[in-house]
Amino acid sequence: MRQLTARDEAILDAVQTRCAVFGRDELLAVRVSGRDAVKFLHAMITQDVKALSPAGADSACLCDPQGAILATLLVVVHGSEAVLWTDRSRAAGLVDALDRYVIADDVTLLLDESVALCEWVGPMAPALAQAIFGAEAQRVPTFERVAGHSVLSWRADLATTPSPWWQAAPRYWMQVDRDALGDVAAALVEAGAQPGSHAAREALRVACGEPRLGLDVDDGSLPLEVGLAAAVSFRKGCYLGQEAIAMMKYRGQPRRYLAWVSGEVAAPDVGAGWLLRTAEGKRAGRLGTCVRATDGTWRGLAVVQRKMVEHGARFTAHGEAEDEPATVTLVATTMPLASETPAGQGPSP
Repeated sequence: MRQLTARDEAILDAVQTRCAVFGRDELLAVRVSGRDAVKFLHAMITQDVKALSPAGADSACLCDPQGAILATLLVVVHGSEAVLWTDRSRAAGLVDALDRYVIADDVTLLLDESVALCEWVGPMAPALAQAIFGAEAQRVPTFERVAGHSVLSWRADLATTPSPWWQAAPRYWMQVDRDALGDVAAALVEAGAQPGSHAAREALRVACGEPRLGLDVDDGSLPLEVGLAAAVSFRKGCYLGQEAIAMMKYRGQPRRYLAWVSGEVAAPDVGAGWLLRTAEGKRAGRLGTCVRATDGTWRGLAVVQRKMVEHGARFTAHGEAEDEPATVTLVATTMPLASETPAGQGPSP
């Protein structure tokens, strides 16, 4: 479990009331270039990449043929080239997974450590963009100059999934040469942004219901089960895993749900991978990322089996044999329950 400090909570307050800037060094760029780059990605990943061309950015997933997530992505298209931002630990595997489908395509895949990504979030973010760019940033990736450096920036507001702990707020992304990141971040702070922290960003990720593959959800999960409906386009043609994903949408029957959970002050330090059980001892799911506030209460993400999901349901979390069990309350799910969704509708894309 990650323990927040008073500084981390001050950063989260800034996100809610002013603006904070976060470096996203946990993400690594995979550059996709070549004459067929956009067409190739459009046929591989869940998002409508052709609709992003010649300039656009959106979330996406790469799935296997059964629809299971292999990587979560932020796709940035500018001109004939695309950059896929993904979890650093998954980047090499992403290149390998895509490369096996490059046959006669003019496509080059490259891990790129030379670029970095940062974001600033909060109600004052548009004013900050105005201050550093001289105009509000576009919603499509556009080259700007900050602190003498060329950067690619765009607006993409944070949190499209209704959350019990977070309301959507303006967010701006900036893709910048790694060597220039310090200068650019300093310019954002000078313009009024609060410097962020990794712990505060993790707490924000939990509040927004953003799962991390391998930590919050396992590799067998489909996007619609884990709050990633916005990363899937249902208006495009075939891609890897489309049949399984479309079937889940129209049947409206996920096997599991990504949920927000909470615990009490006296609860032990639970952690990712702890099993959730019902009062009868039946396995209900498992915990993911958990963060504890300075007042002792904690919040987290968990994957819960469909038959066990009910808002307000209580489970016990179990770690190793010597760990004290903890009581966990299911607060809400990151997508509507099947019982709340009209037949055939599924989660909204």
